[in-house]
Amino acid sequence: MTQRKITTAALAAIFCIMLLGLSRSAQAQCTVCGNAYLNVTDNSSIEYDNIVSTFHSTLARQADGRVLAWGEDTKSNGTGNNLVPAEMNNANYAGLTGTILKFTGGSNAGSTNGHQVQFAVLTTDGLFVWGSQGKLISSSWTTSSSFAKVMTTAQLPVAPNQVKMLFGTYQTLVILSCTGDVYVLSQNGNMRGNGNGGDASTWARVEYSTATSSNNNTSAGNLGNIVAVRGAPGGLMALDANGDMWTWGDQVYLGTNTSGNNLNVGNGTRSRARKMTRTYSSNQFTPKMIGMTGTRSRSSHYALGTDGYVYSMGDNSEQQLGDRSSTERTSWVRVKSGSNTDLANIAWISPNEHDNYGNSAVNALTNTGNVWAWGNNERNMLGVSGGGNVNPTNVIGGLSGSDVMMAVETGGHTSMVVKKCSGRYGYVGHRINGSMADGTSNDQDEATYNFSATAVMDICGASSGATTLFPPQGSLHIGDQIQLVFTPAGGTFSVTGPATITQTGLLTITGNNAGIKVTYTATTDCGTTSSEVVIKAEDIFLPASFDKLSAAVKGNLLQVSFTTLTEQNNSHFEIEASKDGKAFVKIGDVASKALNGYSNMPLSYDFSLSQSAATGLLGISIAVLAFAGLLANRRNKWIFMLAVVMGAGLFGISSCKKQETPSVDASTKLFIRIKQVDKDGGYSYSKVIQAVQE
Repeated sequence: MTQRKITTAALAAIFCIMLLGLSRSAQAQCTVCGNAYLNVTDNSSIEYDNIVSTFHSTLARQADGRVLAWGEDTKSNGTGNNLVPAEMNNANYAGLTGTILKFTGGSNAGSTNGHQVQFAVLTTDGLFVWGSQGKLISSSWTTSSSFAKVMTTAQLPVAPNQVKMLFGTYQTLVILSCTGDVYVLSQNGNMRGNGNGGDASTWARVEYSTATSSNNNTSAGNLGNIVAVRGAPGGLMALDANGDMWTWGDQVYLGTNTSGNNLNVGNGTRSRARKMTRTYSSNQFTPKMIGMTGTRSRSSHYALGTDGYVYSMGDNSEQQLGDRSSTERTSWVRVKSGSNTDLANIAWISPNEHDNYGNSAVNALTNTGNVWAWGNNERNMLGVSGGGNVNPTNVIGGLSGSDVMMAVETGGHTSMVVKKCSGRYGYVGHRINGSMADGTSNDQDEATYNFSATAVMDICGASSGATTLFPPQGSLHIGDQIQLVFTPAGGTFSVTGPATITQTGLLTITGNNAGIKVTYTATTDCGTTSSEVVIKAEDIFLPASFDKLSAAVKGNLLQVSFTTLTEQNNSHFEIEASKDGKAFVKIGDVASKALNGYSNMPLSYDFSLSQSAATGLLGISIAVLAFAGLLANRRNKWIFMLAVVMGAGLFGISSCKKQETPSVDASTKLFIRIKQVDKDGGYSYSKVIQAVQE
């Protein structure tokens, strides 16, 4: 029977509370995912990255803490496409451990090899990377495009739970610590911010300079007191707690209204951070947010002021500064809603920042949730009719003046929004390889925002307020029981087709002769609304048919043998062991022998491992499971599930005591079961047996 994690609206609320209360162990204390978009309450700890879009790919954090990935190259092999959102967990991304804290990406489109993107996920256990090698971090850290852990906690410049921001752009990865220090891993020497020292494989701590001549770039110390770092392929930009902005990189601007490459003038190369002006028309402004867009050879800077105006500076070849010209600006200008009118009451800005292709574009949200867009509109990526470069406008296809947008994200060739009272997000621009999460790889343009073919979303910090029901993950089998994810609590479920469902959302699949439709109806501030999930008959498989299963301990060697009669859509088997027949942990893998994962003939498998290694693996995990078991005795069972989900991260960070492998004797009991894993992450189990001593 397939096991799915239990996640409901109640669990989501407690998850957030426990993240705050247990942040020393599970999540950085200096950011809260809900402090974003229209819901910003603290300018010093804005969470910029609950949605990260590269060229045709997106990662997004949900309100319940789950991270979803979809689009081009987002599968765990780094080359396959998730046509619908896949949850980032160990089933979909083998080897993922710990609690996900941050995520980002960098891409380079338009090359001879097509779109190339690389992603990074920071967990309590280290840094994990997948995708096209060299597009985010140096290939010296990776061995393939497949998902893998590339850095332990010891190899990071600060502990994972002390990372305030993880920012990525083409060939550059940045960590901002909770204490305000900036560290850069870049293949571009000037982006390292330390005088072009070190190399592409080494973290560099950013320094600042107060030099005023072209031949003097002496370090004045480490850049500190920083609250936000953003950038683009050609430069980085930081905001400190005093409201001052700093910049460094290949092509950046200080705002001194002059041109040239001297250290004390406007645009040029900066190998250490330099303070920018924050003066507009002889008046000083205070930044709330910062951002950049561009390529390795050109950059544009943005600052959203606490006064609600957007200030811009730098390259303007694609009208990306929004001042209704295409003239380079070496001092700050304001984005304009009309020829003589400054765009006002802005709450959020989202420049295209992770990609090197060159579509310099910006989306912005007003305090009332209206979208403004300007810059490069290639393939209608801003939803403005006519394509080309556009001046700031709020006349955007698929959006009306009465719509309230809760969030906006600008990608390399796309934009997405979250609309109030809509359970699905809106998508515009180039649609390809699942980039719209519509279940297809269709290659076409979405000229206006599409809300009907996209996936269900409940973005952290930008919940739409609508009823949402998420589809189950992975392959499904007859007999599976799956706990569906939904918001809010207290609604009503109904189902048609070969399945049953409880009013807590536990779905049981009883057949595959017809499709299954599950509907969830609930009342929110948006009124009484429904959300539904449709499961096609062809997506439901018979579970792997296990025949013989045996396990024996001979001396210090555990030997497991099993036979399958049939296999469907099978990827591999995981051997699991337990000391009590209840709490199991993985001790090994066996690849499927079935051609392309399908077989109607008996297939035999063998696996062996030293008994001491098997029981050692059990000993390492027993503390987590014992803690979860204590919580399970309480009436609130969701705490048990949360403890299981978070357990490895919580215990791994909070305890400094070295784990020791327990001693093994001949009387040690071992229980064995086989987990069959589908190609897309679904799984089922064999019966449980006890290993015999021989």
